[in-house]
Amino acid sequence: MPSEPVQVGRRVVVRYRRPPGSQPPLTDVVGVVTAMDQHGLTVEGSAGPVTVRGEDVVVARPVPPAPVRRGRPHTAVSTVDLERLMAEGWRAVEEEWLGDWMLRASSGFTGRGNSVLPLGDPGSSMQSAVEHAEEWYAARGLPPLFHVDLPQSGEAADQPLGLVLLDRGYTAVAPTVVMTRASSDIEPLRDGAAPVHVSAALELDWLVAYEKQRSTQPGVTEQLLTGSPGQLFLSTTDRSSDISALARMAIHPGWAGLQALWVEPSQRGRGLGRTVLHAAGMLARQRRISSLYLQVEVENDAAIGLYESEGFRPHHTYVYLRKDPDD
Repeated sequence: MPSEPVQVGRRVVVRYRRPPGSQPPLTDVVGVVTAMDQHGLTVEGSAGPVTVRGEDVVVARPVPPAPVRRGRPHTAVSTVDLERLMAEGWRAVEEEWLGDWMLRASSGFTGRGNSVLPLGDPGSSMQSAVEHAEEWYAARGLPPLFHVDLPQSGEAADQPLGLVLLDRGYTAVAPTVVMTRASSDIEPLRDGAAPVHVSAALELDWLVAYEKQRSTQPGVTEQLLTGSPGQLFLSTTDRSSDISALARMAIHPGWAGLQALWVEPSQRGRGLGRTVLHAAGMLARQRRISSLYLQVEVENDAAIGLYESEGFRPHHTYVYLRKDPDD
């Protein structure tokens, strides 16, 4: 079976043995893993699904999303593929697939960790799939929450799923813009910039500082922060050695995601957020990662202004549709 992190929903390349006597004896399939167990895995390739027995796998490794249009990788990626990638960068405690919908639950910690991520056909009617998801979240004591990518109109009602949910009494909350940038275009660290500490492990002082910006769930928060195939934790400190700025960086093949960028209020205006951003670009280049993504709420003008000044541009926008428990 695969020697590198390979999971359902990930895009991979699998080299495997063909039946005895075949020429050539080995072949490859590239696509998204749709099923996987101790016996083997199924990959949805360009010519259809390919099922490979575990003992026939020579190597399997994740690969970046395929471009769907001309342009640099950070602009040529599809919305669905980028959403799939971002889900890998923030793995929920519990994940279950309903066709091509990912149901995620993490005791209520973050919208990304507790929402339905539709990535295609749920395998049943839209109404039936929504009802199944509602029952799934009710069984976990959570309100149903759906991630819906917005069309050009910016209206959730112009998406089939959005229309179904709005008709069922859901309301839109937390519109979020996804922004991307080539790592090669991010400025290097400036002379005299604050030193940036980088750790592959979640350190206690980083976690304590992170808890200043949002409510956390002991155990659950740590699992989400460390649950990606790879992540780095960045921070700067003040003269008292207290953390003054931080960010998390999810690592993927060809991509990195910048998350949880935060600056201590008393330290704002000193360029620390920009310094951490420059450090993330440097780390990506060192790892030959060509593209970065981040997510920021549409109403966060200050953060969007920082990202735009560093060349990040909108890729797409999504919104959460929520149904209150009393509805």
